Order: sequence, then structure tokens, then C-alpha cells
Amino acid sequence: MATALILMAMATLVLQTVAGEEPAELRGEVVKIQDIVQNEPAFDGKMVVIEGNIDTECPSGCWFIVDDQTGSIYVDILPSNFVIPQKTGSKAKVYGKVTARDGDPMIIGKMVEIGGEIYQ
Repeated sequence: MATALILMAMATLVLQTVAGEEPAELRGEVVKIQDIVQNEPAFDGKMVVIEGNIDTECPSGCWFIVDDQTGSIYVDILPSNFVIPQKTGSKAKVYGKVTARDGDPMIIGKMVEIGGEIYQ
């Protein structure tokens, strides 16, 4: 049963990976994480692009923390119904909606680019 679930998750990853030109959503101006953390109310509900290294990642790939050297932020992609492979330490570009959970800013990721691969 566990093997079947793992195979299904891997198949989903393959189906959700799209190669090619960078989507328009990821070509927006990159926002510093520090700006979001220090002024979350100004960003709340807005779509942003952040870029940095994946510092920590959920074992199943449904959330991760991005650090851009100005700060770090939690990115949840499970609400968008996709996951990413294990890429801790890799550079990532994230398009998503800023929100707050328990008073802390976070991003609901809608699209992630890692090493030229697009996940959505």
C-alpha cells in the first residue's frame, strides 16, 4: 500500500512538471522576503514572486522554507494540489499569495521553478 502511494505521488510529480519558457507569473518583480516579513499587512492577499534557496522541506514535498538572505518564509503548496521533489539547498523561484498563519506571514505557492523545471 505504501509503495503504491509513493508511486502515485511520483507519477503526479512527473505529470505536473512542465519544461519550456518561464511562465509570465514567474517573470514579475522579485520581492525580498524581508519586505514581506516586516510589512505583512501591505502584502496580505497579494500575489508575489520570491526567490531564494530551499532551506527546509517537508519529506513529502508539500511545503518548504525559502531563504533569500534577507529573511526566510514558509511556502505551502499543498492547497494548490501539487508537490515538489526533495530539493533542499536548491535555488527556487516561487509565485504565490501572501497570507498569515498564527500571525506569521507565509505564502500559498501557486507555481515553483527549480533548476529550470516548473511545478504547479
